[in-house]
Amino acid sequence: EASFFEMIRLYRENVSELKYVKHNGTNASTYENRQVLREIFKEFIECYREIKRFSNSKDEEFYINPNYAKKLKEIKYKANINANIIEMAIIDLAFMIVFYGLSSEGEQIIKGNIIKKYNRDYYYKLIYFIKLKPKKSNTERFNNWTKLFALNTKECHVVIDKLYAARKNPHRIDPEIPLATDFNMELRYEKYYGGHQFRLGHYFRHLFQSYKYLNNHPDLTDKEKYEYGKMYRAQLSTYEQALLLVNSISSLGMKWELTPENLPESKKSTKLITKYNLIKNLPGKHLSGIRYATYYPQVSYESDENT
Repeated sequence: EASFFEMIRLYRENVSELKYVKHNGTNASTYENRQVLREIFKEFIECYREIKRFSNSKDEEFYINPNYAKKLKEIKYKANINANIIEMAIIDLAFMIVFYGLSSEGEQIIKGNIIKKYNRDYYYKLIYFIKLKPKKSNTERFNNWTKLFALNTKECHVVIDKLYAARKNPHRIDPEIPLATDFNMELRYEKYYGGHQFRLGHYFRHLFQSYKYLNNHPDLTDKEKYEYGKMYRAQLSTYEQALLLVNSISSLGMKWELTPENLPESKKSTKLITKYNLIKNLPGKHLSGIRYATYYPQVSYESDENT
């Protein structure tokens, strides 16, 4: 019990030390503690919508390599969920972009993680598209990004294709596409997605190890484990539960439930999110179109209790 409460204390300490300075146009906002996790989740939703905007095919092979598509379907079957593997891929890509960022180093890590999973032609151009988005402090370029995002899908891809084709020689961008030339790709700029690995990496490792420790404890009944887990869950804000949801669907966090660790038969369930109702307090039925009950149908959601 002392060890468990020490874990909660360390969790609170981790959250209290979070800080994020974000540039919004000509101003900079400073976020602290749980506000940071809220802003990170908002960035995930932005990135998720941008990837969906870019990804207009319903063909699995357009996005996912056949071997990985097979693996995702096996994961679905074993987890007994009715999820769409294209949506799973988009969530995975969006979470990795927000987690690692799109600096040169972050981009290489992302490509290394997904090279055997996703269609190269798709994700190379996708990452290029997301990289076009600058920090809001770069007002002119951000306005051009906004115009690009407002185009219909066909027009948007015309601009992206022109920019992507001339990526090694930006002076050769087709002048007949004014928006493409307006980006002034020869000029340096800061990417919008700077990454949060140094914030989220430790946060999720500690949270996972805490629940793993609790779940594997030999001297507690399942009921006692649930009560302790409930106590820990009460520390998590709604945005933290939402971040945990998307993390657990991404390849970086599937061990929470979709690909749990193999334990001897004597051990109880390692499906931690369902067992401890870790996303119980998510509001409504979906988050920006992500229907979380599709992935976790056995969680006892607070919204269901109130209907």
